[in-house]
Amino acid sequence: MIRPIVCRWLRAAALALCLASLGAGQAPPNPSEKPVYFNSEIRPILSDACFTCHGPEEESRQGNLRLDIKENMFADRGGYRIIAPGSSAASRLYQRISSTDKTSRMPPASTGRSLTPKQIELFRKWIDQGAKWQSHWAFDPPKRPAIPEVKDKTWPRNPIDYFTLARLEAEGLKPSAEADQATLLRRVSFDLTGLPPIPAEVDSFIADPSTDAYEKRVDQLLKSLHYGERMAMQWLDLARYADTHGFHIDSLREIWPWRDWVIGAFNRNMPFDEFTIEQLAGDLLPNSTLEQKIASGFNRNHMINFEGGAIPEEYHVEYVVDRASTTATTWLGLTMGCARCHDHKYDPIKQKEFYRFYAFFNTVPERGLDGYEGNAVPVLQLPSPEQQRQMDDLNQQIAGVLTAMPEKKVLALRNEWQKTRITTLPEPPREGLATYYAFNGDLSDAFSLHDGKLVRGEVGYEDGPTGKAAEFRGETEVSLGQAGDFDLHEPFALGLWVNLYGLKSGEVLQKRDGSEHWTGYELGFDDVAYTGRHQRSLRLVVRLAARWPDTAIEVRTRNRVPMDAAHHLLVNYDGSGKAEGLKIFVNGEPWETEIVKNVLRGAFHTSASLEIGNKNIGGLFQGQLDDLRIYTRTLTDTEVENLAVHLPARVLLTELAGTPAVEIATLQARQTAARRRYRRTGESREQGTETSAARKAAPGPSERILSEARRAREVQTALLSVGRTQKGTRQARKVDHHEHGHGGDVEATRHIRAGPR
Repeated sequence: MIRPIVCRWLRAAALALCLASLGAGQAPPNPSEKPVYFNSEIRPILSDACFTCHGPEEESRQGNLRLDIKENMFADRGGYRIIAPGSSAASRLYQRISSTDKTSRMPPASTGRSLTPKQIELFRKWIDQGAKWQSHWAFDPPKRPAIPEVKDKTWPRNPIDYFTLARLEAEGLKPSAEADQATLLRRVSFDLTGLPPIPAEVDSFIADPSTDAYEKRVDQLLKSLHYGERMAMQWLDLARYADTHGFHIDSLREIWPWRDWVIGAFNRNMPFDEFTIEQLAGDLLPNSTLEQKIASGFNRNHMINFEGGAIPEEYHVEYVVDRASTTATTWLGLTMGCARCHDHKYDPIKQKEFYRFYAFFNTVPERGLDGYEGNAVPVLQLPSPEQQRQMDDLNQQIAGVLTAMPEKKVLALRNEWQKTRITTLPEPPREGLATYYAFNGDLSDAFSLHDGKLVRGEVGYEDGPTGKAAEFRGETEVSLGQAGDFDLHEPFALGLWVNLYGLKSGEVLQKRDGSEHWTGYELGFDDVAYTGRHQRSLRLVVRLAARWPDTAIEVRTRNRVPMDAAHHLLVNYDGSGKAEGLKIFVNGEPWETEIVKNVLRGAFHTSASLEIGNKNIGGLFQGQLDDLRIYTRTLTDTEVENLAVHLPARVLLTELAGTPAVEIATLQARQTAARRRYRRTGESREQGTETSAARKAAPGPSERILSEARRAREVQTALLSVGRTQKGTRQARKVDHHEHGHGGDVEATRHIRAGPR
């Protein structure tokens, strides 16, 4: 049997033919006097000859007369009517179009338009028949017309045949002879698959003596994959499908997965409501599948430009207009795009309504200029079924590891603190932690699969703020893969320890493509200043760009960060797409920033790797990096302080716990050396011009961590009992007393500030 969807389409097509032939549901014509229908015969003449001066355009309207509105045409105009139903003689419209006086005849000769005698006669008949007004058929609810009477009652086999035959008999025609079986099979094969039947199929059909041979063959054609291809052809045209972008050099793009989804939808006989919903909002459905997200590619079929000199925002608007107009044309059958510049002249659409509809399609995180190297963002990763199975297996393994690993770490940490009675320091924030590089001797990622890879040079490992730190010597480049993979509306936090001692100006971290007008983000320094032979400082800069420099965010600190000292840097981005959504913290404190650029329109997502030490203005990065953490959310001020202040203290005190007294002197020597190495850690002022007195009054983070850690170590020394000598304990207490006086206790650990050990 023919499937329901095909029957519905055939019935719809037949209904449209019947409505057209019968004047949108009017009674069948009387053979003795053929009725005149407003929609099919009168309205087209008015539109062509009269609407220029008496239509919807207010600026060119003459005589305050509109012939496109029922109320205006039939109103009493002070003793006369434009249309007097039933009397053409009393109708001013007929009087003027039939006048022999050239000065009174409408339309005027100056317009270059005129009515033929046949058209004038149509107006007379229509008015004398009652001048029945018809609204546009597209806005009338469909009505099932009565089946017409026919003379040859043996010919029709279904209701549609009656309408076809009635029209033929009205025109004095007879149906063609019935097609033979081979012709019938050829026709239905072309209709349903777009392909002719092969000879074997023709022979099989002709040889089938059953009464339902045709129905069986139709079912076979509907099961063919070519059926979906044939039916998708018209839909792809409606959706403006193309394999190229359409502008400039017309570069290639890959949107064929959406094409294949459409073909599959027809072959699966998907209900039309689902077909509609998934294409308009498949990605917004709860727990949407990959297939439903692919379906929403309907609205990514528009042309995309990347020509040099073009204005990104101009084309961004064009893309949104295209989506709104195409959706309206495809599903509503309306030329809504006409209301882009003014109220629609013929359809009931206001300009305000168009832009309300426009707003639904103005939420795509795209760029005005894109597509030079393939698909325009945003893009969807489409693994094959086999790849998806492998990814699912790996995700299950990762979930198991992530579930087990934190529990082990928490248990070990708890045992350690219980043993040493250090319970006052909060743990680093873990919620939303997606990537964590400790740099304790390697480039492994403790929380995901983004282990770093050495691109060139070598990475050294030296003592840093939280243990070992990775040292880059100006000849090293490291790729962290797809770590830090974020987009326009995805909040994130990125924090790390940085000690610069060779960078003039450039990036520390960057995730951006290699083009001149790059896409992605970067964290770096610029505007180097020299305030003495040994004092150098730079401004911290963060940039997010959909296409640099045309559409980008750039924010930099007003104060400068001194070089040759370790600082904890953290960037919070709230996903707003605004520069105001970028916050910079240095050593746990929020720093005031200035906005350099704030015109980010579209996605800054890129498939490029997150990199350290890539080429920049001042050469390859020279310095130390430690404890790089990337979160899929923004951090609170307290959480930032935990990373910058309490984490180094935790590392120091953990190392001290359980250490024999004979090693205390070695630790003290290391701390003294570290203090000398990071002596220029005072919090910087504008242009780095603070005085030595100011530095003493406001010690930097490393100064605070060293002094406060000594107070905490006094408590630790009292708690350590294994292998400690009375002499070692007195020495430790003496040093602490000399630096800070009496009263050191565990509470002091609450106030330790950030800095190297």
